[in-house]
Amino acid sequence: MKNFTKQALALAVVAAFAVTGCKKGSEGSFNRANGAGGPFTGADSVITGNITSSRTLTPGKVYKLNGVVYVTNNAKLTINPGTKITTGEKIDYRETPTSSAIKSIAGVLVITKGAKIDALGTPDQPIVFTTPNAEGNRKAGDFGGVIILGQSTTNKPATTIIEGLPQYDANGNSLGVDITYGGSVPADNSGIFQYVRIEYAGFKLAENNEVNGLTFGGVGSGTTVDHVQVSYGADDAFEFFGGTVKASYLLALANDDDDFDTDFGYSGEIQYAIGLKDVNSTHSQSGGVSDSNGIESDNDGSGSGDGPRTKPTYTNFTLLGYGSANSAAFRSGNRWRRNTDMSISESIIAGYNTGAEFESAGTIASANAGFTNNIVHAYVDVFKGATPANGIITPANASEVANPNTFLRLGYYIDDAQTVLSSPFYSNLVASDYIIANLLPIDQSNTKGAVTAASYNEWTSGWVNFVPQSSVD
Repeated sequence: MKNFTKQALALAVVAAFAVTGCKKGSEGSFNRANGAGGPFTGADSVITGNITSSRTLTPGKVYKLNGVVYVTNNAKLTINPGTKITTGEKIDYRETPTSSAIKSIAGVLVITKGAKIDALGTPDQPIVFTTPNAEGNRKAGDFGGVIILGQSTTNKPATTIIEGLPQYDANGNSLGVDITYGGSVPADNSGIFQYVRIEYAGFKLAENNEVNGLTFGGVGSGTTVDHVQVSYGADDAFEFFGGTVKASYLLALANDDDDFDTDFGYSGEIQYAIGLKDVNSTHSQSGGVSDSNGIESDNDGSGSGDGPRTKPTYTNFTLLGYGSANSAAFRSGNRWRRNTDMSISESIIAGYNTGAEFESAGTIASANAGFTNNIVHAYVDVFKGATPANGIITPANASEVANPNTFLRLGYYIDDAQTVLSSPFYSNLVASDYIIANLLPIDQSNTKGAVTAASYNEWTSGWVNFVPQSSVD
C-alpha cells in the first residue's frame, strides 16, 4: 500500500478533478424539461403499466415512468450507459379494495421475481433516476424509487408482499402483479445494477409502509450490485428485506431515514460504503425524537428468533453525522435492534450522539464478536447496551482519534468549528474528488473506512455527484 504525503495527495486530487470534472456522457448536458433528443414527445419516452417482454432503454431521450411500472413475465429490462429516467404522470391507486384513500404515485420501477434488470452504467456515463424538476426546486419524493424482488432466502413466508406498493387501481380492482419476494434460491440472479444514481426518491403509501431509494426484497447473491448512489431520499437510502445479495461501493447522501437498513434475514456482504447526513435535509422522527441513523437492523418487527437471522456483513464503511450543535437531528451511527445479529469491521462511525446502540439481548450477545476493529466517535455515548471488547478503537483509548479531526480531516467534529469545510460540508462544492479526499485517512497505512488508498480511485472515477440540486446531469 502506498504512503502519500499531504502534498502528493493534493496534487492527485487536482489531477483527478482535471479529468473527471470535464467528463460528459454522449448526450452532453441533460435538461430535465427536454431530453437531449428533443422534448418529451412520443410513446417511446413514456412507460406505463407492465413491461412483459425484454426491452432496452438507451440514451438520447429521457424516459418518464407513469405511476408504478412493473417488469414481469420473466422479462429483462436493459438500461444502457448514460440513460436518464424520471417521473411521469401520477396514477391513482388504492391500498385496499375498499379504502377511501386514493394514493397518487409516479416514478416507481419494480423488478418482480423471475424478471431481471441489467442497468449497466459506466463511471463517466452512469444511469440516473432523478427528479423532473428544475435546479433549486428539487426535493425528496420527486421521484418514486427502484425495487428489485428476488427468490433468495428470508425469514418470512415466500408470500410476503414488499412494502410501499399499492395492489389495487383507483376502482379497487387488483393490479394482478405478483409483488411477493423470497424463496429458497440463495444464488438467485436478478441481474446487474452498476454505476447508477437515484436522486430525490421516496413515497409513503401508509405509516411504516414506504418506497425507499433502492429496495431489495429477497435478492440473491447471483445479482451484481456496485457503484450505486442514493441521494436526498424521503425514506431509507438502501433497504434489504432478506436475501443474500452482495454489494460494494454504495453511497447514501443526505437521506431522510436510515442510510442502510436490513431486515427479515438479510445475510449478504457489503464492502466500501459511505453514509453522509445533511442537517438541512429532512429527517425521520419517532415520538418526536430523531430516528435517522447510519445503519439500522432488525431480525424482524417483533424481534423473533426466526431464521435465517438477520446478519449483514459490513466492511469498510464510513458513516458520518454532523456537528454537535445539530446532532439532535440524527440518532445513531449504528442502531442494532430487535434481535439482529451483525458483523461490522474496519469502519469509521462519527458525528452522531450515539456511536452504536445494541438494543436487545440477542443483539447484545453478538456485539462482542460482531463489532470489531472500528473507529467510533460520539458526542454523548460511544456505545449503548454493550461495550464490545474485540479491538475497538474509540476516542477514549486511542491517541490517533482523540481529536477526530486529525484522523478524518473533517472540521465539523470539533465543536462545530468547521475549520476545514463549510456547512453542510459538501453543499457548495462541485469537485467530488475534493470531498472524497477529505474522507481519506491521512495515515495511508490505515485500512479503516470506505475511502482507503486501495479504494480511492473507485470513488473518484466520475460516477459520484454530491450536488444533485444544481446538477445538469
